[in-house]
Amino acid sequence: DKCFQVHLSFIFVVHNILLVRRSSSRTRLAVQRSWWPNAARAMDNIDDAALLRFRNHLVDRKNRKDASLVKPRDEKEQAIVKLLRHVQYVDDHMEGSVGSVAMMQEQIRAITRSSGTPSLFFTLNPADGHNPIASFLAGKDIDLDALFDKPDSRFTSMDRLRTLAENPVAGAQFFHLMVDELIGKFLGLNRPGKRGVFGRVKFYYG
Repeated sequence: DKCFQVHLSFIFVVHNILLVRRSSSRTRLAVQRSWWPNAARAMDNIDDAALLRFRNHLVDRKNRKDASLVKPRDEKEQAIVKLLRHVQYVDDHMEGSVGSVAMMQEQIRAITRSSGTPSLFFTLNPADGHNPIASFLAGKDIDLDALFDKPDSRFTSMDRLRTLAENPVAGAQFFHLMVDELIGKFLGLNRPGKRGVFGRVKFYYG
């Protein structure tokens, strides 16, 4: 609904709610099997007070901009540091998280191991501020049939940028459309025979 698309805070609030929901219901802690007995003993030595004290210590260091190595001050903090070193927070299903980035890196390595290094690498940056399709997706009255006759001649470049700032969903839809068209038409993944500008593409990642 366009009312939600142009709302100043709705998208951010819903996004944060979804992240909290995912992180609370689907993330998990993982530890190597060989280190599990040590992890169990370390957890036995930790209580809520020790965690709060160590957390306040880290916050104080951050406020003082102290970037030196953190050294445990007692046995309980030593146990906390050991847990932080050996216990991994698994969050690979959350977009943009450290786990998600690590998973994508491993997928790229797997493709490289099976098919060799990439033949082509590029970064796609669609100029949404200069494309009438982005304004059309934002709900502007634009005649797309007049694509080569400046269908949005009533709008300046600043008008387009202002429209995208007011409706970021349209910008996301435009980017998704451009990427799909690049993969399907330019690279040929959706063409008969799957041949594009560079011939038959064996693998792509993006």
